[in-house]
Amino acid sequence: MVISVKHKKILPYLQLLLFVIIIVIVQFKQFTIAFTLLLACILYLAIFAKQKRVFLWGLAAYSIGYLFYLFGDRFIDSLPYHVNILMVLSRCLLLFPIVIMFYVARKFGEKSVLYWSRPDWQAKITFPFIWDGFHSISIKGFLLFAISINIAIFTPFILKTNPSMSLHLLLFLLFFSIINGLLEEILWRGIILTSMVNLAGEKAALLFSGIAFGLSHLILGYSILTCFGFAIGGFFYAGITIRSGSLFPAVIWHIVFNCLMILSGLIPFIE
Repeated sequence: MVISVKHKKILPYLQLLLFVIIIVIVQFKQFTIAFTLLLACILYLAIFAKQKRVFLWGLAAYSIGYLFYLFGDRFIDSLPYHVNILMVLSRCLLLFPIVIMFYVARKFGEKSVLYWSRPDWQAKITFPFIWDGFHSISIKGFLLFAISINIAIFTPFILKTNPSMSLHLLLFLLFFSIINGLLEEILWRGIILTSMVNLAGEKAALLFSGIAFGLSHLILGYSILTCFGFAIGGFFYAGITIRSGSLFPAVIWHIVFNCLMILSGLIPFIE
């Protein structure tokens, strides 16, 4: 039995929605429910559709990688090191979902990341809807403008916190910001965005990857409102990645944003 053409068109979007649902479920550590949903969907596609199932296997790989991430995080918490070192080590655990999703993509003969190339700094991005809006600007100009806006927003909070610069703060600032920014971008705007683009196209991938990225911060203790803010950031990280053809601009932006969060106290630094 083969599903109708109409359902075939809807299936990619249902899989993207499933990705968002799975992200929320694993944030609450309900892996049994997550894998049951995934198995049901894989069986459904195997029986009723001829569509490639690589996206669902990639989602399963993410869930397995995230399970390893949580176990690794529990182990790291037991180590007798300073909390700042533990926070940096914890972000390194993002390598688990990255490596496992990369492996699955290779096994299916898919390109794991579309955006390894050098950025096209002169490519145009439109505000506020990436492909459409009231103003078009180059990637370089947009990145400088976005970082300037972030600095302006965070400056009052940084002045209020008034962090005293020390070698320990500088090292934490560099290591945490670079590791977290680089690995999150490889995972979200690299592997995950690529898999979504291959499934449903750039615009749908931008929307759903941004939502999932925002909700993935629930487990870190951020509120729904803050996660909504991260989702908006995720939209623009994905947009600048797609339009430039490279991860590099989003990595730069993400690293700067992490630095600002640390200096403002939103990411805690313990002296």
